[in-house]
Amino acid sequence: MKTVINQRIVLAKRPVGEPKHSDFRIEQVELNELKQGEILLKTIYLSLDPYMRGRMSDASSYAAPVKRGKYVSSDLIWHRA
Repeated sequence: MKTVINQRIVLAKRPVGEPKHSDFRIEQVELNELKQGEILLKTIYLSLDPYMRGRMSDASSYAAPVKRGKYVSSDLIWHRA
């Protein structure tokens, strides 16, 4: 399999007030080779939901906070057309 580079947005620091570009950074990472039975999917749409703001904070919330230097993970929703 050829090398696949993925782009991800990482929380660089916790926003104070309204989030700014400087609160994030873009990283290019090489994906691991697929193992037997794994598939590689291409993201077409992303959702930016209000709960994500709470995850950028250390404050207690129903959703676990994103650690600085980590990317926001999410669940996969798929549709067969």
